[in-house]
Amino acid sequence: MAEIKLSLLQNANSFVCEALAKAALAEKYSSQWKFAILNLVQAIELSLKELLRDQHAILIYKNVDSPDKTVSLEQALGRLLKISKIQFEQDDLSAIRTASDYRNQIVHYEFAFKESDLKLVFAKLLGFLQHYYTTHLETPLDIVLPKKLWKEAINITEYAGELFKRAEAKFKKDSIDEENIWTCRGCGWKAFVIHDDINTCFVCGKSEDVRPCDHCGELFYWDDLRDFGVGRKEFCESCRDYLSDDYWYEQMAGK
Repeated sequence: MAEIKLSLLQNANSFVCEALAKAALAEKYSSQWKFAILNLVQAIELSLKELLRDQHAILIYKNVDSPDKTVSLEQALGRLLKISKIQFEQDDLSAIRTASDYRNQIVHYEFAFKESDLKLVFAKLLGFLQHYYTTHLETPLDIVLPKKLWKEAINITEYAGELFKRAEAKFKKDSIDEENIWTCRGCGWKAFVIHDDINTCFVCGKSEDVRPCDHCGELFYWDDLRDFGVGRKEFCESCRDYLSDDYWYEQMAGK
C-alpha cells in the first residue's frame, strides 16, 4: 500500500483545496458552509505553523522540551508575534481571531448562522489567506490551487468585496471616521459602525449593543464588559486587571 506523506505546507494546501470544494458545493447545499470554514481554518493553522517551522522546527511544539503535541492556532499566532520578527496588520489579526472563534462555535457548541454571513466570513478568511501566502510564504494561492477552484475563490471574494466597497462608499458619503468603524464579530469585515449609536455592520447587517467601560470610558461590545460591585458597574478587561484588589473589596463592601 502506497504511503501518503505531506509536508506542513502541502497539508495546508490540501485543506485550502478542500475548503473551496466545499464552498462550491455550499452554493447548492448551504449546510456545507460550515465544512468549508472548518477546512479553511485548518489551512490557516497549518500555514501559521509552517511560518513557525521556518523560524525554527522546534517552535511548532507546545512544549519545546518535550516535542509531542503541536501548538494550536492561537498559540501559533502568539508565538509568531512574540518570538519572531513577523509583523501582522491589525486586519490580519482580526481575521485569525475570527477564524478561531468560528471553529470553536462549529465544533464545540450549537451552530446557527445565516448562509450569507457564512459566505462573508469565508471570503474574509480566504482573502487573509491569499495575502498571507503571498506575503509570508511567497507562494500565491493561484499557483497552489487548480484553475477551477481558483475561479471559485475569485467569485466568492468578489461577492464579499463588492459589499465592502459599497460600505466604504457609505462611510465616505456620511463622513464616518475610521475610529468609529470596528471589525464586525459576525462577518469579520471592518464595517461595524458605532457612529451616532448606529452599532450595525454595513456588510452583513449584524447589530450589537455597545457600551462604555465605567472606568476608562472607552466603548466596547457589551458582552466584553463585566459588571462588579455596588451599582453593577461594567468594566473592560484592562481596567479589571488594572484596578487594585482593595478597590474590589471596597466596592463589594459598599464603601
